[in-house]
Amino acid sequence: MTLDDRSERNLATLHPEIQKRVIAFIGAAKNMASQRGLQVKCICGLRTWAEQDALYAKGRTAPGQVVTRARAGHSMHNFGLALDLGVFSKDGKTYHGSHALYRELGPLGESLGFEWGGRWKFNDEPHYQFRPPWSTNMTEREMLASLRRRVAEKVDILA
Repeated sequence: MTLDDRSERNLATLHPEIQKRVIAFIGAAKNMASQRGLQVKCICGLRTWAEQDALYAKGRTAPGQVVTRARAGHSMHNFGLALDLGVFSKDGKTYHGSHALYRELGPLGESLGFEWGGRWKFNDEPHYQFRPPWSTNMTEREMLASLRRRVAEKVDILA
């Protein structure tokens, strides 16, 4: 499978252990999209804490609409465990922020072990994240606190 440059760059930022899972997901998503005359691209992978804080500021202390409820260190993007998939026109130039295909891709991502943001109260259909196996019985808040601690202690976040 061939990926566009943007998807390749974003895929490379994700935790190595989930990259294979993401490649399988993107491959299946691209097939679904092409049947509808569309493209799917990985539009976001790892975000630095500074990037996350800048997004969090939108609609609060910076111009624009609120796009996230997560401050730095409180997003799975900050740990290379989340990605956003975008639906685009056939030529890849027009982004569709809202499209029925997102609701078809969600269950596909879930079948491959991802949690889908389309099921959240703060609906985020392009978003997928991978919960570490050790976090099964944790709340989101507990898991994120543990991820921050693991990063600070330089412990593999999936170990």
